[in-house]
Amino acid sequence: MQKIKISGPVISVLLVALLGGWHFLETRRGAVASGDFWLCDMYIRLFAAVGVFLALFGVMFLIPSIPGKVKGTILGGRKIPTEICAAFAVLFLGGMYLFVLPPLSAPDEIAHFSSAYAISNQMMGMERTDEYGFVLMRKEDEFLQNVESVSGNEERTSLGRMLTEDTWQKIVDHAAPLFVSDEQKVMVSSVNGQNHTTPVSYLAPAIGITLGRLLGVNCMVLAFMGRFMNLLFYAAMVYGAVKVLPFGKMVLFGVSVLPMALHLAASYSYDTFLMGMCFFFGSYCLHLAFAKPEVSWKDILILAVMAAAFGPCKMVYAVMMGFALLIPVKKFGNWKKWTISAAAVLAAFGAAMILVNRATITNYAVSTDTYVEWAAEPAYSFSWVLHNPIGFARVMYDSLVHLGDEWTLQLFGSMLGNLDPVLSVPFAIILGMAVCLVLLSLRNAGEELYMKGWQKAWICVLAVGCLLGLMGAMLIAWTPLSSPVVEGVQGRYLLPVIPFVFMCMKSDKVVRTVGSDEALVFMMCAMDCYVVLRLFSIVSLRL
Repeated sequence: MQKIKISGPVISVLLVALLGGWHFLETRRGAVASGDFWLCDMYIRLFAAVGVFLALFGVMFLIPSIPGKVKGTILGGRKIPTEICAAFAVLFLGGMYLFVLPPLSAPDEIAHFSSAYAISNQMMGMERTDEYGFVLMRKEDEFLQNVESVSGNEERTSLGRMLTEDTWQKIVDHAAPLFVSDEQKVMVSSVNGQNHTTPVSYLAPAIGITLGRLLGVNCMVLAFMGRFMNLLFYAAMVYGAVKVLPFGKMVLFGVSVLPMALHLAASYSYDTFLMGMCFFFGSYCLHLAFAKPEVSWKDILILAVMAAAFGPCKMVYAVMMGFALLIPVKKFGNWKKWTISAAAVLAAFGAAMILVNRATITNYAVSTDTYVEWAAEPAYSFSWVLHNPIGFARVMYDSLVHLGDEWTLQLFGSMLGNLDPVLSVPFAIILGMAVCLVLLSLRNAGEELYMKGWQKAWICVLAVGCLLGLMGAMLIAWTPLSSPVVEGVQGRYLLPVIPFVFMCMKSDKVVRTVGSDEALVFMMCAMDCYVVLRLFSIVSLRL
């Protein structure tokens, strides 16, 4: 049995080492072609970081789970809590993704960076934007959104719009000097506005940007600092979610380290905030439903604050509040307390929604003529949906049939970077991670089952509602009337709800008798290590 449990992780480490060596040769080939041999040095350091992570993570997480004499060598026989291991893995792996997919390379990251910068301005007692709505930033930081130094009305290119070897060169060239002059600290108008959403979603990266400005560091260091603070927030949310979960801890752990999740977590995207908050909100509801004997007013306050925080960011994730209905009424003491509690959570959500999204909701509700700028065509509207229910159903069905497989691949890691098809996780890795998640979702021998059939069905209903809400929102906001399918939906949008869907797979009919949860999660993390090595080699070859 010990050999079965350890064989998978050992094989995964050997494959990472073997394939890592192969990708070093590719990186060297790119270095020879470009003349930038420092790429080889960077790859070797990345490879060393992978080795350090696998060694440390194995000691922390994998070895203590092996029965026998080995167990007594780790912390006196005590296992490190899963939530600590999860936070460690997210931070270490996320740090490597932060490095190989550098600043402003994530989808719409330039807009998210500008929005976080605006919040930073407010933190420092400055005006967010100029009179035209463009975000004010240091002259030094203009480079991030205009790497080609164009002037006038020419289209400007942000740092990570397309990742090539030249991107690495620009980062290296601007890494020194570390501190900038007073002249470079002068505030100027950028070419980007800010997203009109809840400012809380950008609080973490704004703190990182503010620290960078206070220290007076250059634009590259500042950009990485803001990203790291977002990653730190995500790791904290994963820690809290895994800690309070009464079951399915390893499932959530596995989803939290998917390549797409880590890529977003190590960026300026507000999807980081949404993932973390939804993970914790859903987990906390399950904690109250199945673990805590009685719901207190403190618990209600926590749920209300979280609903008010993440609800307005993307309105479709309001379905997450449905998780609270899993909590039995008896845990509130009586129907009166339950009613007051439900009203408090809904009131907090509603107030935040009105405060942040009043104009947007009104516009979509009353508008009959909409326009999609990217397609230069009329768009679907809420009025069209109401008057064409059959046509609406047809568009939704065709979208699921024709795009469902693409969304699934994107959920795991297809088209990383700025939706770059070249920077995709290999299908074999996606398949391997999917298999690991399915196996993690199966019941172990002797494992207690918490959820009943109707509770699983309710979670699936919420997930389907989230998907349909996303499709409906993108139909109205992003899809031209000429398109037979919904445009703009991406698999990453389902990350906040997908771990809870996997948790619904546990049943007494299928039991996993071989392998361990620890081994499966370790193999997923090893796959992540391979992905970062491969991504670096690909970018090195794009001259």
